[in-house]
Amino acid sequence: MKRYTKPIHLQELTPHRRADSALPLINVVFLLLLFLLVSGTLRPPLPEDFSWAETTRNEGAGNIRGGLVLTRGGEVWFEGRLLDDDELTTVLEQAARSSDLLTLQVDKRTRMEAVAAVAAEARSSGFGRLTLVTIEVDGS
Repeated sequence: MKRYTKPIHLQELTPHRRADSALPLINVVFLLLLFLLVSGTLRPPLPEDFSWAETTRNEGAGNIRGGLVLTRGGEVWFEGRLLDDDELTTVLEQAARSSDLLTLQVDKRTRMEAVAAVAAEARSSGFGRLTLVTIEVDGS
């Protein structure tokens, strides 16, 4: 009986290259950076020495988006920048076209005359309601 043999060629095993382990870490850091950038732009910054006015009862709701900020010295800020009188009038007139409610974030050291002046300006621009945004403190 005759035997036939055929050579078998086996491939050489090459060492399997490991996936780069830094890639998932880079992805996580990038997503975290993206989140921080987006979350930092959602709310405009308040003036440097702003201190929220305080209240002891929570009887209302206000949305601070698109609202004004009234500082201790009576300056009015909108979206992170200081407004002069002409800019304030322009901003109020534009905002009054879309809503009759104005939200005002008030510093606790603001004089009542400044609040009354902004309220009068808002009323003359067409606002019917004014919401003062404060923080709630424990009244006990």
